Amino acid sequence: MTESRFYPLPLNKIYKLAVEVGPEAKLEDVMSTLRIRSKRTAQQYLRTLKWMAERVENVGTLDEFSRELLTVLLEEFKLEEALNLLMKEKIPLTPSSMASALKEAGIEVSKTEARAIISWLKHMDALKERRVPVLTVTLEDRVLEEVRQRGSVTYGTLVKSYGDGVRDVVVQLWRKGYLSVPVLEEHRDLLMEAENLDKLPSGLKGRIFATWQDRISGETYSELVIPSRARIEARWSL
Repeated sequence: MTESRFYPLPLNKIYKLAVEVGPEAKLEDVMSTLRIRSKRTAQQYLRTLKWMAERVENVGTLDEFSRELLTVLLEEFKLEEALNLLMKEKIPLTPSSMASALKEAGIEVSKTEARAIISWLKHMDALKERRVPVLTVTLEDRVLEEVRQRGSVTYGTLVKSYGDGVRDVVVQLWRKGYLSVPVLEEHRDLLMEAENLDKLPSGLKGRIFATWQDRISGETYSELVIPSRARIEARWSL
């Protein structure tokens, strides 16, 4: 899926647009009504407004608007089925896990759209979350659970929590299919088989490799250096 059809924006502002300018609004109308300067944000409001206008017929009051939108979300996205699946598998609710559960139900949504659905459900007080106890005996358990709880983190965040040794743990979880680490994918074949991430073949090119020389043997190697801003996401097998 390329561009999202709707975005996690405040319902009261979307309602304001629906009442004051309607679905035929132009970009300038959105910017003027909401007093925003960002054309990108205004475009997101415009796309979201048009998506809702095709489904919510009765604008009425904000409460009426919200109730009708709730009915649309429940029916169009089979939310009860998706959420029941997450509860059954004891999977934390994140945009990533929601998107995976909806895909299992035959519905494709982007993570941005999944975030919007969660946000709106919570705003309408139609969604509550329960914490599920999880044993995290090993470092691998702890790292995996943190990423699952957050849905998505940067590598730098994990390093701050667990130290530089977290690199090998992240790679192991990626190899097992528990994590998505896009920055590693270009070199998947090499990294899936490598026994020592500090002694990879010399001369490797790319922003995730650094070259160093063993002072004793004189041998030159490449080592895996995951960028601090590299995005790490949980993967779910439902």
